[in-house]
Amino acid sequence: MPEVHPHDADWVKSRLLGLPQIHKNAVMNNYQKQPNRREANTYIRHIAKAISKVLGHRSSMYCVSIEDSNYQIRANNHARQCTIIEARFNSVSLFKAYSAIVRYVTTYQLTPHPLSEEVLSNLKNDCLSQEELIKVLGVIKRACDASWWKPKLRRLHNKQIETVSRLLNLVNKHRGIYASNTTVENYIAQWKSNRELLENTLATNELDYSVSLAELSDLNVSNPKIRKAELMVRIRGFEEYSLEMGYEAVFLTMTTPSKYHRSFAKSGAENPKWQGATPLDGQHYLNRTFQRIRASLNRNKITPFGFRVAEPHHDGTPHWHLLLFVPEEQQEKLVQIFEEYCLQEDGDEQGAKESRFKVEYIDSSKGSATGYIAKYVAKGVDGEGVEHDLYGNDSITAAIRIRVWASCWGIRQFQQIGGVGVTQWRELRRLDKITDQGLQWIEDVRQAADESNWCRYTELMGGVFCKREDQLIRPLYAFKQQRSNSEHSSQSRDIAREETFEQSNATQEDCIPHPRIAAINTEITEFNSVNIPKNPENNPEINPAMTKLDSGIETENPAIFKESSTSRLVDSGELTEPLKMNKYGDELITQLKGIVCLGFEIITRVHEWTLSYSMADDENALTWSTVNKCTESADTTFNHLY
Repeated sequence: MPEVHPHDADWVKSRLLGLPQIHKNAVMNNYQKQPNRREANTYIRHIAKAISKVLGHRSSMYCVSIEDSNYQIRANNHARQCTIIEARFNSVSLFKAYSAIVRYVTTYQLTPHPLSEEVLSNLKNDCLSQEELIKVLGVIKRACDASWWKPKLRRLHNKQIETVSRLLNLVNKHRGIYASNTTVENYIAQWKSNRELLENTLATNELDYSVSLAELSDLNVSNPKIRKAELMVRIRGFEEYSLEMGYEAVFLTMTTPSKYHRSFAKSGAENPKWQGATPLDGQHYLNRTFQRIRASLNRNKITPFGFRVAEPHHDGTPHWHLLLFVPEEQQEKLVQIFEEYCLQEDGDEQGAKESRFKVEYIDSSKGSATGYIAKYVAKGVDGEGVEHDLYGNDSITAAIRIRVWASCWGIRQFQQIGGVGVTQWRELRRLDKITDQGLQWIEDVRQAADESNWCRYTELMGGVFCKREDQLIRPLYAFKQQRSNSEHSSQSRDIAREETFEQSNATQEDCIPHPRIAAINTEITEFNSVNIPKNPENNPEINPAMTKLDSGIETENPAIFKESSTSRLVDSGELTEPLKMNKYGDELITQLKGIVCLGFEIITRVHEWTLSYSMADDENALTWSTVNKCTESADTTFNHLY
């Protein structure tokens, strides 16, 4: 167990420069386990090279920090460099400017805003249409914007820290279960910061009713208790629906091959078969496998429905639990297809048949199918109702670490398979009772949603296998309009960003933007007036069932029933105000307005809200005006603010 040789001390220190202390300690612990000085130094070279690869560097390591204070500075620097790159090609071609920007972004392990193959081909051949030109310029403008870089750099940094932690075997049940202690601490601090921001931000409507965003957040699915309750209602509703249809339930578990697992569960020792895969790689494997399974099920005319839960092993490697409902005569074929595809990759390795795929047939006479998946839902949300996780840890603490794991790697924990949409369900629950007898068919669906009867709601919406476009009720989205007081709003946002762009502006003043970017405002205006997307269903000429609902309807809240003014403007082309684009000018901004029922538009979001933010010791609150429309009165529960 060699100590660091005096002649090697400076060299070892330089190779570990910038690593968090917990990572340095892990490296030095492994260093001291080497049999001699030569092997110890070889280990340092190999681990430094591996960490550099994770960070996107070819040779020597660069500074790694767990602090987030430098994200803004780095974002400013990258935005400034992209502005310089774009200016350098202003006299050459748009294709070369775009290519140079893309190379720069990908060099730093980020993915530029995607463009279709057709747009890329036309860009290369210099035959872009007006709409395609705007999309290309949008990609360039994003890369020249520090606010586009900052969140991406933050997410990338979190993944890098977690990848290095797994590389050093710091993520397992003996050191940091599900996620490293460093990442958990970072996310908890970020959550506290976000909560503080919500508590200091007020939403005020035209009736002078004000409420903090923190209170609103506690009333929707952002609240873990509400999220868990809604998931359990939907799962239970699926089970009731399956019993009515005579379907059987089966509980399946899919996991990844051994090469995706970092360490052994019992000892926490390193798995020699591990090839550097991250939890995200494991999730991609499970997604690919499930895609092949669904394709095979479709070929065999097997259409299951249910829920999927993704959760981590002790070392962060994901696995899936699926509760599926199928006709009894199709159950064995479904299990056979799952097993076949789960064992396609490395299916002959030791223990594959026992561990890679498991099945439990659920007998409804002995127990509820919902009970099989309930504990996995609880473990992934708040941990309440479950004393311990699989490894004996406190369930509430484990739930926090599982949520950190999902947030860090961008893994969707819960997914509904089949069934009708939940957006309409949430919007219907925002409505008061409909008393008009002519609209009883809408009231029946609303009442089912209000009573949390997912089974009845599914039946009324068209059944569990009904396609989204054929469902009785669908979400109503409208294009957002640029309001007359937008100049004031822009001015307020500019004040908030003044410090952000202070450093980058000095260099950007010397850069001449590409001629096509300079003309983008004119092109956006033309795009607004000429290429407005159509929504055929809301067009009275195409859908004769479109009827004005703001007359002759008796409800406890009649203001919600009316023809959508925004949709009417879009369809007729009679724009009183221009449609609002995103700040990059390549996409129209849409917002959820309500629901559509066989041509009837029910507007569930009618109030106009203004957000204001102020610190406790700050007399001058920074205010953004007219950011959105919602539908609730002062005494009504919000499902969403936006």
